Amino acid sequence: MKTALLTLLIVLLLPVAVYSQTIGCNPNHNAPPTGAYIWPSDSEVKVYFYRNMFTPAQKETLLEAMKLWTQAARQATAGVSFTYGGEIEGLIDCRSCLTVTRQEIFKNDHKHYAFFHPLQRRSDGLLISAWIDFDFATVNAEALQGFMTHELGHGMGLGDCTSCKKKQTIMNGFPGINRDNGLIEPSACDLEVVRQVYQLQRQVARNSNEAGRD
Repeated sequence: MKTALLTLLIVLLLPVAVYSQTIGCNPNHNAPPTGAYIWPSDSEVKVYFYRNMFTPAQKETLLEAMKLWTQAARQATAGVSFTYGGEIEGLIDCRSCLTVTRQEIFKNDHKHYAFFHPLQRRSDGLLISAWIDFDFATVNAEALQGFMTHELGHGMGLGDCTSCKKKQTIMNGFPGINRDNGLIEPSACDLEVVRQVYQLQRQVARNSNEAGRD
């Protein structure tokens, strides 16, 4: 399993960047680099909201971001979908579960407005469960949708891209705690990186299965 994980990391960090450049998506320019977290391909991720943390309108905004990523993941052949699981009182640690909550983030860390946290991972490094933290001050609808789409992107294998040009990737930085970064859904280059990440993930899984039968 350690060999499989090492192989996965190598293929994610090298070929994706090379291939993306050939079609006009340049990592750290107009496309994000690959990140550290990936939901397994074809996962149905159940998303739970902390009770009393989001207004009905804010919940609709979060659900819209989930819908956009589900459609984007289908287009990128990742097969990952995000479905609403309901409200909860605490973190849920179950297979393909994602919790969304709020914390005093900026007050304690002046460099960030939101976080994606892995909660549990498989032996091969793929996500089992995770949670997302938003700051209490992020209430603007477009800002909240942008942040949600950005944080969901981390679980799709995308890293932050503070050096990318504005409006080129949802993984760009945010200008403020209650402002979007110019996008509220994944860009074409975001989807291309996701497509390559999941193509390679499936290849690694096939190779691992074949090795297990030898």
